Amino acid sequence: MELDNLKTMWREYDVKLEKSLSLNLHTLGLIQTQKVKSVLTPLYWQRIIEITFHTMAIVLLSIFCYYNYNQLAYAISAYMLIAFYSLAFKNCFIQLKTLSNIHADKNVISMQGSLAKIQSNSLHLIRLSVLFIPALLSFPVVISKTIIDLKLTSFSKFDILKQSNGNWWTAEIIAFVILIPVGLWFYNQVSYKNVNKKWVNRLIEKASGISVRKAIEYIKELEVLKQGNV
Repeated sequence: MELDNLKTMWREYDVKLEKSLSLNLHTLGLIQTQKVKSVLTPLYWQRIIEITFHTMAIVLLSIFCYYNYNQLAYAISAYMLIAFYSLAFKNCFIQLKTLSNIHADKNVISMQGSLAKIQSNSLHLIRLSVLFIPALLSFPVVISKTIIDLKLTSFSKFDILKQSNGNWWTAEIIAFVILIPVGLWFYNQVSYKNVNKKWVNRLIEKASGISVRKAIEYIKELEVLKQGNV
């Protein structure tokens, strides 16, 4: 009889202990989840600022195109910049949506998927940025034409076309010829299929920034704690 009572008490103790461990894990999960959301907040506001800047750039460049559509060289320069900022806008929008999902989510597995998506998206933007370096050389041309159109004589020293005696177009064409193959090579090299290469792996790790890396560390800590209590 005493042995049966002892067994019953032991089972009850096991149930209480299991409930206590479950509650502790749940509490730890909430704490780690809150840490993840907190560390990603600065990144959220950074993307808000970036998407605002990209929107303004697209609007201003569109106005430039409207007034210079009949001048092919200037219009093409502006269209290339619009293409870049449109892609950057799209990337920021995707990240903002993903970050919003993380803030609303309580599922650790879903958070892991969202963080992986942000990492992949950030890496894609770096690849595109390098690929678009030749297009970004169109900035001086657009700025110079804007100075001329607005008759800003006090800023005439920033007129790159005037300062280079028109040679900027030649320099830009040469840069395109040299940099496009380099950009294509970089775009193809920097991908997860080449993660075994040290410099690619290092770039992938840094692509998403400190905030995402810290968030991933917090989730890994939670996974370790769960495995240790299984």
